[in-house]
Amino acid sequence: MNLTKTITMITAMSLTFTSYLEAKEVHDIVYGNVSSVLITTADSKILEGTIAGGALGLAIGDSALHTLNGAALGFAVTSIIEGDRRVFLYTINVDGNERKIAMQEGGIGEGRCVAIETQGKHTNVRGVSSAFCQHKGHQALTSTDIVKQQQSQAQQCKKARELVLTANNDKEIDHALVKVRALCE
Repeated sequence: MNLTKTITMITAMSLTFTSYLEAKEVHDIVYGNVSSVLITTADSKILEGTIAGGALGLAIGDSALHTLNGAALGFAVTSIIEGDRRVFLYTINVDGNERKIAMQEGGIGEGRCVAIETQGKHTNVRGVSSAFCQHKGHQALTSTDIVKQQQSQAQQCKKARELVLTANNDKEIDHALVKVRALCE
């Protein structure tokens, strides 16, 4: 076997393995309506026991906010850009149960249908078509192409948020934040 064929085979195997790993990154996605939005701050007692989502959740992991020693870590990105320490506490009705998720990003209003995307320790809230809340379980919404599209959007959003946390300078942060807005809102 010549060197070119060997390199081609190794590259193909590497790409196949990478695709396999990405396919294993499945998000648990549930849909619900936002019943309330509370704007508070990072150090508020109101946030005790809530799920930290978005870039905040990626930065601090699975910890409840009240257990943090220095919530500044989760807000470093926002502070750099805006000097803003606001937190948006979303109460979301999912099949009659309330879920509270704290996010750094606002822009999702009461009544809006959202996807709650969870993968491991990462949770994201993203606005979606009202069809997902009005027609839960409908055959069209559970079709393979729709499920794949929603999984792809969840994964792209997660990767964009990870870029924010690994940015090294103002230009990279700006680029990453625009990407987050484009893919996660």
